[in-house]
Amino acid sequence: MERDYKNRIIFDIRWMRLKKYKKMLWIMKYVTLEEEMKRMTSALNLPRSCADNATELAKQFVGRGYSPQALVAAALFLSCRMLKSPRPISDFANYVEDLEKMKRIIRELSVLVKNVPQLEHYVAVIAARTQVPPSVAKSAVELLQKNKKVLQGRNPWAAAAAALWLSGVDISLLKQFASASTIKNIAPLLK
Repeated sequence: MERDYKNRIIFDIRWMRLKKYKKMLWIMKYVTLEEEMKRMTSALNLPRSCADNATELAKQFVGRGYSPQALVAAALFLSCRMLKSPRPISDFANYVEDLEKMKRIIRELSVLVKNVPQLEHYVAVIAARTQVPPSVAKSAVELLQKNKKVLQGRNPWAAAAAALWLSGVDISLLKQFASASTIKNIAPLLK
């Protein structure tokens, strides 16, 4: 790089080349993201609306150094939740090398997502279906809030049913919670 008498950088053609290569690099990252999105969507049999929504989410995090697999899996996971058809994180774990990175991306992306139903919503639905007293539902919500990081990626229906059961309701009501949350067997989902 050449400098003038005041030690300022003189315009150099190499700056234009760097700018061109930087643009090409971004295009390559977007193409890789699109290819990974198509591969994972077809492997999981997800609807096109879910993939489109996930693409918009993932494009906001392209330049942050995350692997395309983890970024796409996290975006698809949150997109499924946004469209009110949540899938367990174990479905996406087969396509990601590092599950912890995917969970970190989910936490960062969830800040951008507005319409994701919270765990309190699931507790309220199950409590209404089984006619649980509000005090029990409130203690279940508090239990879920304390364990929010542990429950990341778990089935929200199973987590809500388990929290209601643990918050002081009789053991005989566990089957009612399971039927109200449309889950047949709760035990394997909590592992």
